[in-house]
Amino acid sequence: MRFWNASWISPALITVLTIILAGALIGAPLLVLNGFPLTFDDTPGYLEPAFNILHRAAQPAWTPPPDPSPHGLPSSNIFFLRPFGYMLFLLPFAGGWGVWLIPLAQGILAAAVLRAALTAAGAPERPVLFLGIAAVLGLTTSLSLHAATIMPDFLTGLVILLVYVVVVRWPALTLVQRLLTVAALTGMIVSHLSHLAILGGMIVLLALWALWHDRAMLRSLAWGVLLPMVLAVGLLTGSNLLTAGRPVLSESSPVFLLARLIGDGPARDYLAEACPSRDYLLCGSLDTLDRSAPGYVTSDYFLWHPDGARRRFGDQPRFVAEAAEIAHNTIASRPAAVAAHGLANAADQFVEVQPDDTINDPVKPLTRRLFSRFPAAVYDAFDRSLQTQQRFPRDGLARVQDLSLSLGMLGLAALGLGRWRRVDARVRMLILVIGMGLTLNAVVTGGLSAVHDRYQNRVIWLVPFAALVLLATARSRDASRNALPASQTGRTGSGQPTGWNTPPGMGTGTPVVAGRLSGSPSLLRTAR
Repeated sequence: MRFWNASWISPALITVLTIILAGALIGAPLLVLNGFPLTFDDTPGYLEPAFNILHRAAQPAWTPPPDPSPHGLPSSNIFFLRPFGYMLFLLPFAGGWGVWLIPLAQGILAAAVLRAALTAAGAPERPVLFLGIAAVLGLTTSLSLHAATIMPDFLTGLVILLVYVVVVRWPALTLVQRLLTVAALTGMIVSHLSHLAILGGMIVLLALWALWHDRAMLRSLAWGVLLPMVLAVGLLTGSNLLTAGRPVLSESSPVFLLARLIGDGPARDYLAEACPSRDYLLCGSLDTLDRSAPGYVTSDYFLWHPDGARRRFGDQPRFVAEAAEIAHNTIASRPAAVAAHGLANAADQFVEVQPDDTINDPVKPLTRRLFSRFPAAVYDAFDRSLQTQQRFPRDGLARVQDLSLSLGMLGLAALGLGRWRRVDARVRMLILVIGMGLTLNAVVTGGLSAVHDRYQNRVIWLVPFAALVLLATARSRDASRNALPASQTGRTGSGQPTGWNTPPGMGTGTPVVAGRLSGSPSLLRTAR
């Protein structure tokens, strides 16, 4: 046996090594370019609690400052603004040099989901092909940007792809694969609340599709998507019950919803009408609720500006309770206006796909304080990074992503949408699920938050990915068309009943029977 003959290597080991290498191709390029993992204003809110757990002597990041407000103490809930899932993901990397491994770990997780999606789509099982797709995504699409950033936004596209894997392959997955899928989706939901809303919408839409086309898909959706949502709801509710004594999904959701309604205007109209007879805290600030500032649209001014209402009143129980009441009454009294603004925001969000324009903003003091608590060499690397120096090539990155997106859209039009009926059913389902995911992401983020580039940018890489899958599966289409129709066999190659979630076996061909041919050649034409 020659030493270069790899036949002795376990296929499972080859798969693991390929995924690790693909993860490096996704997570490493912008890490190396920047010289440090990329950060966002919210990064300390996720990373500092994990750092404090590993360094118990440090002052907890969630210790509330002295409260000057006369309206009561702020919430003591450490998960008031953000759920706990992503913080737990960061925990193994929150000490010292481990911070450099975060983009690599995020890239490896992305690579594992990409491979599962490629398998579900019927792409050839070739390591070189998989690594090529990972390299294209890692060098030209927004996936690399979010994998290199210490934020949970990289998970949103993976959530959409895991739903696709469940829809297409759930009956063919082993017990271990099913458990891993359920665990992964559950963890992704408890890492970002928008994922819960996106998955809820996908379940509704796919269930309607299943009722029309393939009712067997309903079982897959129930076990593979609905179960993780139920588990996530239980975990989120339990975490808030333990930390704040309130069994809610999120204490801060009413405040964020109110900010959106104030930014759009209906909540300001409601308050102007209700304040003469109601004693809301915000009634004394009606003339300032429409304020904005450079870098702060009206809803963000309300939430984050030092002079905004939330900063002025703090996260007091009374303020949170009133936010829920005002939001409810606004929607109940002005449903048409709220719906119109929500649709307009969703449409705007759908086309806002650029990298976030704040990436080169001056570093926030909280972010600098966080990394100053790391070893000196880590802080020096952070301080010398292109982003901290406000020299990160955001415009160049945007041009590369625009080119990749344009080519992806052209590829979809030429290889898929133009010849829709000739595309493999599994790939058509991939395009359908990605389309649902992109739309729901815009509806959820644009309808419930301010319109920002980064929200749609976090999932737009799915368009080039879909085009790459179309290209990768193009060579196998002739073989699939020459296979026996599933309606003749009634079974798939794996022994599962046919359907969208169990596609027909590929390349089964016409069975060959041993023996001698006899009779007129004209009678054998159908055997070609």
